[in-house]
Amino acid sequence: MKTGIIATVFAFACLFAGCGGDNNQKNVSEKPAEAPKQAEPANNKGYGRIKEVKLGPIDAKMAHEGSEIFNTKCMACHQLDKRYVGPALRKVTERRTPEWIMNMILDSEIMVEKDDTVKCLLQAYLLKMPNQHVDEKDARNVLEHLRTVATQAPEPDTKK
Repeated sequence: MKTGIIATVFAFACLFAGCGGDNNQKNVSEKPAEAPKQAEPANNKGYGRIKEVKLGPIDAKMAHEGSEIFNTKCMACHQLDKRYVGPALRKVTERRTPEWIMNMILDSEIMVEKDDTVKCLLQAYLLKMPNQHVDEKDARNVLEHLRTVATQAPEPDTKK
């Protein structure tokens, strides 16, 4: 599995290295490329089937089910409190709208293609989030889990 991840990272690194043409011929006075403009996080619902999510108080049952899905499908690439293969997710509900989060879970291919925020994340993490083949109910449960962990203090780092 590690070999596959390393090969994928290497392939993306080669792809991005080749995007700029011949780097030896680069003009030093050239301005660095600007990052794509991002929609305001408070308004960005992303692209995909989810247009509106109505949130109420946190539902403990949904959060528990979401935790199980997260541990099975998401933890291979995401940690809560530190960057891993993908970004840390403890505070993602403070940075992204519920619709954006669910669209990323459900329609990652469309989000990678169309969403400027995801394009910027791709530049930082070099890997596209794979489709995890979950339904809307599962994605909503994962969102509820993420809402729950956002209210909890990070676990102390015992590796110091």
